[in-house]
Amino acid sequence: MDPTVVFGLAGAFSMSAAIAASKLLKLPAEEQPAWARGTRGNKRVLIAGNLCALVLVAAMVFGVTHLAWWIPVLCLFITFPVVHVIILEPLLGLARALIVGALGALMGAVLIGLFW
Repeated sequence: MDPTVVFGLAGAFSMSAAIAASKLLKLPAEEQPAWARGTRGNKRVLIAGNLCALVLVAAMVFGVTHLAWWIPVLCLFITFPVVHVIILEPLLGLARALIVGALGALMGAVLIGLFW
């Protein structure tokens, strides 16, 4: 598989999940979904966001080693946040964006491991 596709999928989904987790944690308790309320729910969201951030770091290292250095940098600051803000968050909402992003980040981590 092309390194650009592996990097793009892993990076976009992991960035989306990390942003969604951050936004979910900042919501008031009344606006959070039932599974994210309370101390245990906040811990789940925090752990999911941190794991997706680690996958994002792995995707960035993969991108820098397999692509030109400026492609991952550009994607980190422009493309990946735009994918979340314009596509995934309005389409799915924060809770579903976190779940879909975390599952996509998990698949991206597997792809990074396979094609490194």
